[in-house]
Amino acid sequence: MNNKTISIILRIFPFVKIFSIYRKIKNQYTISSELNISETTQIGYPFQCSNPKNVYLEEYTRINSGCKIIIHTGRFILKKYSALASGCTIITGNHIPTVGIPHYFLGHSHHNDEEKDIIIEEDVWCGANVTLLSGAHIGRGAVIGANSLVNKEVPPYAVVVGTPARIIASKFTLEQIIEHEKKLYSEQERLSYEHLSELFSTYYKDKRAIGKDA
Repeated sequence: MNNKTISIILRIFPFVKIFSIYRKIKNQYTISSELNISETTQIGYPFQCSNPKNVYLEEYTRINSGCKIIIHTGRFILKKYSALASGCTIITGNHIPTVGIPHYFLGHSHHNDEEKDIIIEEDVWCGANVTLLSGAHIGRGAVIGANSLVNKEVPPYAVVVGTPARIIASKFTLEQIIEHEKKLYSEQERLSYEHLSELFSTYYKDKRAIGKDA
């Protein structure tokens, strides 16, 4: 490489660098504009999303930096007051081994993929590096511990940890949940006393509650 070539590269490099930065910023804003998003939603960058049009983020939701939403035809729904900590991964699809097709190509072709929606109900916290797989449905008020993997339904107000995630506690006592719901939801939105009682007899019997009163 001669001195003339080096001189040309040095002259154009700032413009190449500026264009690269612009393209990254443009892509971030393009992703945000394609999301079905509320004005009160917060998204931290870097943020990766393969199909923004199938993502629905309700009011007062937050996605912290480093999260990835990998979807094709499935939907990801994050309901109000819920948040994803840094590094969470959402994957709505499963690649199905198919005769005659190397697995290398399945991820791009989506041939025989099975996709199921992932839904996070209201007031849920997903800790750092949580992974939610196809069909995961996180009930209202649940807490998903850091590094956990969820591929099924989590009942309301459960505290779950592990791979796969298991219930270790309830978020609040029954009485605390009733008071909590009065403060956050209209009467029509609240879970019934009968439903809450059933949750405690089914899932939280002999388990501790981690929450505190205000």
